[in-house]
Amino acid sequence: MSGMKVIIEKWDRYLNEEDAASSITTIGDLHKYFEKKDPSTLKKFAAKYGGISAKVLGVVAGASTGGAGGVVAATAVSWVAGEVVEQMLMASIMAFANLEDGTYPEGSAASYFDLEDNLTLFLRDIESQGKDFTKPTQPEMEVFTIMKKKIQAAVKGKVDPSTTIADLLKDVTSQAVMDSHLKSGQFAGRVKVEPAL
Repeated sequence: MSGMKVIIEKWDRYLNEEDAASSITTIGDLHKYFEKKDPSTLKKFAAKYGGISAKVLGVVAGASTGGAGGVVAATAVSWVAGEVVEQMLMASIMAFANLEDGTYPEGSAASYFDLEDNLTLFLRDIESQGKDFTKPTQPEMEVFTIMKKKIQAAVKGKVDPSTTIADLLKDVTSQAVMDSHLKSGQFAGRVKVEPAL
């Protein structure tokens, strides 16, 4: 199991998201993060995960670099379009899913989108039969879909850049969605979900 953890940690370092995610607490912070992100890195990340996440990340790359539907830097305006906020939050689900547990404070982007490492590794081990610990599993992709709907319900129109992610999402986190999904989905009874300490 320690070998699997090393693989995930190397992937995390490759993405170099830990420091950024721990300091992102507002929509303005998140916008600045995606604005600074190298679009080619976003494309590589999207290619790795494919499917719906590729589309979302592609839209975010366009929005944050002034492409179609681009926006002015969040600090220069008093609001950010709701559609862009939705796209950034959805991209965050994948961008911050594999961070090392406990490396970020409550209320940060990571605390909303990171998934518990041991549980994730367990699911990836089962689904890939020990061959690929970096590829998201079906339950993870289902969490993405559920979170997408919850984000769309939470974001209503324009959002002030100083609005915190906590104000928007309240108690909706990727991990809470995953826990609920595992208790009732195909893994019900196979994975014991412990309450967080």
